[in-house]
Amino acid sequence: MTAVISRLSHLDVVSLDPPARLIMNPRAGQKLGVSTNDADVDAVQAALQAVGIDVLLQPTERPKHATELAQAAVRDGCKLVIAAGGDGTVAEVGEGLVNTETALGIMPRGSIMNMARTLCIPRDMHRAAAVIAAGQVLAMDVGQVGRAHYFEAGGVGLAAALFGYFERVDKGRTRLRAALRGALRYIRHVGTPRLRLEIDGERSDVRAAMVAVSNGPFVGAAYALAPHARVDDGLLDVVVFSGAGVARVLFHLILIAGGRRLPPPPEAHVTRARTVTVQSRGRRRLPVHSDGSVVGSTPAQFEVLPAALHVLVGDPEPGAACAWERDPAG
Repeated sequence: MTAVISRLSHLDVVSLDPPARLIMNPRAGQKLGVSTNDADVDAVQAALQAVGIDVLLQPTERPKHATELAQAAVRDGCKLVIAAGGDGTVAEVGEGLVNTETALGIMPRGSIMNMARTLCIPRDMHRAAAVIAAGQVLAMDVGQVGRAHYFEAGGVGLAAALFGYFERVDKGRTRLRAALRGALRYIRHVGTPRLRLEIDGERSDVRAAMVAVSNGPFVGAAYALAPHARVDDGLLDVVVFSGAGVARVLFHLILIAGGRRLPPPPEAHVTRARTVTVQSRGRRRLPVHSDGSVVGSTPAQFEVLPAALHVLVGDPEPGAACAWERDPAG
């Protein structure tokens, strides 16, 4: 009989020395220029202080700064780094903590918060602080494509292209009208490209508008591309949208936006794997994304890094859709 290795541990958060670092994005809670979260730095610190957590505040000043701050915290011997911001801030902080013993706490100040959904962390600041204070740590899996780590999902094709267009709007690089024109142009011409897949060593040729290689259920605007994905099973959920045209895939994306966990179209092929390679068989390379950011084009190799990031998680509530499970004996 194989012994079950626990993914859960406990961290005594209140008595940490040195104290936890609070890495906060002061611009979080904005989406396309609209405020979506009014929890400011005072509200975050007050919520943490109310549960006895002392922190050293470090605001971010530029892209990737959160990663640098998290790496510095690890070098300084910190056992807990708290990310206060949206999914982008959480991803940057997490990047600095992958393959370390330092745990990631989340104070969700963003507009979507896929990681909070995945880990059962409430959006309310005081309840989120209580999750951190409870000190329940999960060793979660991390996805990797090329050199990029991801915590939510990676993928190839249609979704990656759409993420790329609207990421440029969100970062002020282009106007919404120009992004919409570019997205429509891509949709009209992408069709169902010929792809060669290698999934855990098994090769196949398919025609598909996109392939999702998910660590957790949600990505982007809480699209539940892999509704049954778990972050503690040592596997990636691979959804190949073969046999489904672009219109059908777009309709599915509309249906699953906002965290609705619906099954993929019946034509899609779903499997779980440790490694996935996607190559374009035509002349046109397809975009590749990592947590909604375009990181290159095909060919792309995805793999899972089991138990590579320690995160503080909440207990599943009735009706909650967490993407991790307690040990059978837990």
